[in-house]
Amino acid sequence: MTSASDAPPDPVSAAASSPTDRPRERLLAAGPRALSDAELLALVLGTGTGRVSARAAALSLVEALPVAELAWAPPDALASWPGIGVARAAALAAAFELGRRGAWSPPRRGERCLDPRTVHELLRHAAHAEREGFHVVLLDVRGRLLRAVQVAEGSLSQCPVSPRDALRPAVREGAHGVVFVHNHPSGDPSPSPDDMDLTARLRAAADLVGVLARDHVIVAAGGYYSFVEAGRWRR
Repeated sequence: MTSASDAPPDPVSAAASSPTDRPRERLLAAGPRALSDAELLALVLGTGTGRVSARAAALSLVEALPVAELAWAPPDALASWPGIGVARAAALAAAFELGRRGAWSPPRRGERCLDPRTVHELLRHAAHAEREGFHVVLLDVRGRLLRAVQVAEGSLSQCPVSPRDALRPAVREGAHGVVFVHNHPSGDPSPSPDDMDLTARLRAAADLVGVLARDHVIVAAGGYYSFVEAGRWRR
């Protein structure tokens, strides 16, 4: 009789345990770019939960949503996914946020911040917010960044803000100029009629208090819209 120890190895089990099939070893040997999206997610997830392995959970995630969308998924939505749970949802959210921070290169205080692409980079986090928010970028006389201030937060589709509230930080801190910024959670940065009306009122109010309004930029997941670039604003 042949004992279990004398039996030939199962080729399937051997393949599954080979270094080329272990994401961690492959990452250490060839770098993270050698791994698929699912394998990278599985490494972040660790051991999985219950009867769902980390690999199976990761595969189901990337099959349901592209990584670009997973990166912005709320932690509570991730936690409800089979094999994820609260702890691993938090780990995923933290990993995605670290990736964003590593790739983020916003302008620093004292750098020029008039180009709408620079403004968009400064407030890139707002572009993916779930609610509309209104921000004011404070500038010195040369158009250099002082700081950005959020002055209002609204709902999924609107953010009521008065010109007085929008300009208060600039007046209080002695800013020479401002760029108004708000986000569209829908992902489409195109201005609505209300946005155009608000822009006109903001410019008029800025003139009254002696603050130079430089632009109004709408940021969203789909990009940005600049009233200056669109020819609807003359500096």
